[in-house]
Amino acid sequence: MFSLRQILLSPFALIYGIITGIRNFCYDHDIFKSTAFDTPIISIGNLSTGGTGKTPMVEYLIQSLGHKYSIAVLSRGYRRKTSGFLWVEKTESPSKVGDEPLQLKTKFNEVIVAVSEDRVDGVQKICKKYPQINLILLDDAFQHRKIKPKVTLLLTTYNKPFVTDYLLPAGNLRESRLGMQRSDAIIVTKCPQKFEQIPIRHKPIFYAISSYQNPTVNQTVFGFSGLANNDIFKAHLKESYSLVGFKSYTDHHHFTQKDIDTLINLAQNSVLICTEKDWIKVQHLTIKHPIEKVGISHQIQEEQKFNHWLLKQIES
Repeated sequence: MFSLRQILLSPFALIYGIITGIRNFCYDHDIFKSTAFDTPIISIGNLSTGGTGKTPMVEYLIQSLGHKYSIAVLSRGYRRKTSGFLWVEKTESPSKVGDEPLQLKTKFNEVIVAVSEDRVDGVQKICKKYPQINLILLDDAFQHRKIKPKVTLLLTTYNKPFVTDYLLPAGNLRESRLGMQRSDAIIVTKCPQKFEQIPIRHKPIFYAISSYQNPTVNQTVFGFSGLANNDIFKAHLKESYSLVGFKSYTDHHHFTQKDIDTLINLAQNSVLICTEKDWIKVQHLTIKHPIEKVGISHQIQEEQKFNHWLLKQIES
């Protein structure tokens, strides 16, 4: 059943679909060129506008493949206030390199992390400076077709899979559902503990439950987050803690001192609590108040099967 909003926006979605369809046609038929590299590249992305858990997936791949490969991560650095190619260091600010790349570098300092809008140039720079790198992870690169990856992982959420979504602006899809054909596997993220499989055919499909690393807090908490879907994190806090309040911000929100001062005033005697992604953006501010962060990771069902499949794809 279509909503009134979807009906009204359907002509614009049709135009958007034609434009993205022509672009994909040009890449599919080598009118637009894609570059392949000798170094294996895994592309992690989605069809929707965000919130599918790409960063936790990159973290999972680093942890599961780091013993076998020397890994580098290349990201666009979404909503950073800079441009061009940059190496990510733990001492950088999120406004310079992006919150998610900085989070990855902070957690995995041994991994090379870089940001660049031009992914081809970014890969070339990584391979030139670090010839020992033998696996590159491309974050949020499903629509970035100038590179031909060795493996493409398409992420979609359990509550809103792409098979029930629609093209922008009527829905949240960046391109037609047919784009799934470019993937090597589909990973359904944010699954509940008990879930039913989604009927997606012709592609290997794996399921991931969100796993939370909760800090111990023995008093009330006031939560905040700037995610694509703040409701999921809010629900988790409500289930895990004595939650007295919550404030939502837009995805990749750049927190200011004024924001923190407002949160401290709202929290009063409660502990502030946020995600690791938000902590990365507030840690440099003056916070004269108790604050904790929650880690979020993917717990993939049939993990051994997935890891075996992935290694086979990389080494084929």
